[in-house]
Amino acid sequence: MKHFAILLVCLFQSLACAQQDAETLKLAAPISDHMVLQHGASTSVWGTAKPDSKVSVSFADQSVETETDGDGRWSVSLAPLEISTEPATLKVTSSEGETISVNDVLVGEVWMCSGQSNMAWTLQRTGDPMIDQIDLPLVRLFKTDSATSDTVQTDCGGDWKVAKPNTAADFSAVGFHFGRELHAELKVPVGLIDTSWGGKPVEAFTSREKLLTVEDAIPLVEEWDNTDANYDAAAAKSRFEAAMEKWKAKRDEIVANTKEGVKPKLPRRPQMQGQPKLDTRFPGAIYNQKVAPWTKYAVAGSIWYQGESNAGRAVQYESLLTALIEDWRAKWNNESMPFYIVQLANFKKPTDQPGIRSEWAELQHFQTRVAQSIPNCGIAVINDIGDTSNIHPKNKRDVGHRLALLALKKHYDKDLEVFSSPLYKSHSVADDHILVTLDHVGSGLKSRDGEELKRFEVAGSDMKWHWAKAEIVAKDTIKLSSAEAPQPVAARYAWAANPEGANLVNSGDLPASLFRTDTWPLKTQGRLTLRQPTQTERQMAQRGFTPLFNGRNLDGWRNPYDFGKAKVVNNEIHLTANKKFFLVTEKKFSDFVLFVEINLPEGQANSGVMFRCHVEPNRVYGYQAECDGSDRRWSAGLYDEGRRGWVWPSKEGRSNDKKMLEYAEESQAHFAKPEVRGALKRTDWNRYKITCKGNKISIELNGVKVTDVEDDTDAEGFIGIQHHGEKGQTYRFRNIFIKELK
Repeated sequence: MKHFAILLVCLFQSLACAQQDAETLKLAAPISDHMVLQHGASTSVWGTAKPDSKVSVSFADQSVETETDGDGRWSVSLAPLEISTEPATLKVTSSEGETISVNDVLVGEVWMCSGQSNMAWTLQRTGDPMIDQIDLPLVRLFKTDSATSDTVQTDCGGDWKVAKPNTAADFSAVGFHFGRELHAELKVPVGLIDTSWGGKPVEAFTSREKLLTVEDAIPLVEEWDNTDANYDAAAAKSRFEAAMEKWKAKRDEIVANTKEGVKPKLPRRPQMQGQPKLDTRFPGAIYNQKVAPWTKYAVAGSIWYQGESNAGRAVQYESLLTALIEDWRAKWNNESMPFYIVQLANFKKPTDQPGIRSEWAELQHFQTRVAQSIPNCGIAVINDIGDTSNIHPKNKRDVGHRLALLALKKHYDKDLEVFSSPLYKSHSVADDHILVTLDHVGSGLKSRDGEELKRFEVAGSDMKWHWAKAEIVAKDTIKLSSAEAPQPVAARYAWAANPEGANLVNSGDLPASLFRTDTWPLKTQGRLTLRQPTQTERQMAQRGFTPLFNGRNLDGWRNPYDFGKAKVVNNEIHLTANKKFFLVTEKKFSDFVLFVEINLPEGQANSGVMFRCHVEPNRVYGYQAECDGSDRRWSAGLYDEGRRGWVWPSKEGRSNDKKMLEYAEESQAHFAKPEVRGALKRTDWNRYKITCKGNKISIELNGVKVTDVEDDTDAEGFIGIQHHGEKGQTYRFRNIFIKELK
C-alpha cells in the first residue's frame, strides 16, 4: 500500500511537470492587452517558450516565424504598421501547440515619459478636477514597475491600461496631459510609457556601456564601482542592527514623553545598506531593468523631466544628459528620435540680489544648452509656474501642454507660430550696453505684466554683477545697460533658483529661459562624483596643489611587488600586508611640497611616506618620513630606507646611543623637545608636510617641524606610501596633495 501511494504521487508529479513544460509560451510585459504599437516603424514582439522550438506571430496581415534559442528566448520584428483606431488581436503560437491572444491592440503614437519625481507625480496628487471625466479609449497607459538590475534585462513589470478615471489617476500627470493633447490634435491612438522614478539621477537611466565612453562620467562610475567592490554585507547588517537599537531606544523615549492623544514625531527609521550595484542611483541600474526592456518596442520619442538630483553636479549634467539622449537613440536604433526636456521649475526662496551663485540655475542652463545643441530636441520652460516651498509644483497641465507644443510643431509639423519659449541666440557688446537676440519670439518679445523688464544683470570685466535696465529694441532683441557697469562685458537673465519678477515672454506668453553670455567659472565646476570636494581639497586647490590620490581609485599608483593588499575605502587608501609593502606613484618628482595624512592602527605600528625613492625588483629604497607608533626614540625623523639608515636625527649611520656621530648632540636635543617627541598621534590622523628643494629637506608633523637637514642623495624619485608594521594591520592614508616647485 505504501509503495502504491508513492507511485501515485510520482504519477501526479509527472503529469504536473508535463503540463508545466507544455505551458512555456510567455510574452514580455509590454506585449499585452490594450497596447498601442508605433506606426510607421518596425517594432518587436518577444518573450520566451520551450528552448529550440518555433514561435509564430500574426498581426495586421503579417505573419512572422522564428525559433527560440537555447534559453527559450525569442523575438520577431513586425514591418511598419498603418495607424489603426480599430481594436485588433495579435496572436502568438508555439510549435508546442500553445496560443496567446493579445486583445484590443491599437496602432498609433507611442511616447516614453521618463525622469524623476516631477514626471512620476500622479494626476491624483495634483488634485486635478478633470480626473472623474476622463474617458479616452484611444489613450493607453503603461506604468513600468520600479526595480533595478545589475544586468541588462529584456522584460519588466506592468501592463497596459485604457485611460479612465481609476487608471489615469495613478499615472504621470505630465505624461497624461502631454498624451491627451497629442490625441486631441492628431486624432490617433496614443500610448504612454512611464519609466520615471522619483529622486533618481540621470546616470541611473543611462546604460553603463555608454557612460564608460563619457570622460565626465567615468569618475562617477569608478566611484560607484569602488563602493560596490568594498561592500561588506555582514558589516552593513551589523551597522543596521546597531542603528536599530538606538532608534528603538529613541522611539520608546519619545513615545513615553508624548502626551496621550498626540501623534509622536519619530526619527526616520534606519535602512540597511544594500548591495551598491543594485542601488537606485547606481549608474545603469534603472536603465537595465526599467528602460532596456522597452528598447525592443518602437516609440515615437521621449519626454524627460529630471535634473533635481543632479543639481549639485550641474556642469557635469550637460555631458550626462547628452550621453543619455545618444544612448537611447542608439538603443532604439533611431538617431533622430525626438527628445523633449522640461527645464526645472522656479523653486526655493526668491532672491533680490544680482550675481547669485546657484546650482539650480546652472542645471537649468545646461538643460537648455543640451536642448539647443542636439538636433530634434526641445526645452519646455516652466520658470513661471513653480512653487517656492514645494519642489513638486502641482501645475502639471501646463508642463504637458508646453511639451505637446514642441512635439506638435517639431515632430508632427503642425502649423504653430509659437511652440517654444524664447531662448538665447546671440549677443554683441557695445561701449555702454549689450544687445541680446533671442529665438522663438513669435511676433515679438514683451513684458508679461506690462511692467518694465526685470531680472536682467550685467557685469564688467571685474565680474561683479549689477541689475540692468532692459529695453526691447527689436522684436527679438533686448538692450541692456547699467550705470554701475558703464562698460559691460557679460549679461544674464533670470539667473536664480527662483527669479521672482522675471517677466520676459514671447507673443504666445511663453516665458523666456534663463541665459548667460559669460563663460566664467560656475559653482558646480569640477564636481564629477557624488562626493563633493571637501574643504581641505578646495583649500589645497586654491594654494596650487594637485591631488596624488583622487579618493576613488588607485589611478597614478602601482604596487611594485606581488604581495600586499591595497584598496580604496571611503576616500582613503588602506594598506594591509604580512610583510613590508609599498605603493608608489607612476611619476617621479624632484622638488616639491607634499601633504599626506596617515592613520596608525593600534600596536607597534610603523609606516611612513617615502619620497625621492627608487624601485627595483623586490626592493624599494629612498627617503622615508618615519611614522612610528611605538615608543622608539627617534620616531618622526628622516630615514634612508634600505640604504644608509637614519639621516636625521643621527645624520650618519643608524641612530642608537653608541653610534651617534656628527650632530649627535643637536639630534638628541631636538628630539628630546616635548613638542617634537609628542608630535605623532597614535590611532589618529597625522598630517605630514614634506618640502624638498635641491638638497634641503624639511618635514613638519602635525604642524611641528621635526626634520630640517641638507642631504644630496638622489634628488629625483617616486613618492611612496608604506606598510611596515605588524602583520595583518591596516594603515590608512588620505588627502595626498603635491605642488611641484620650480
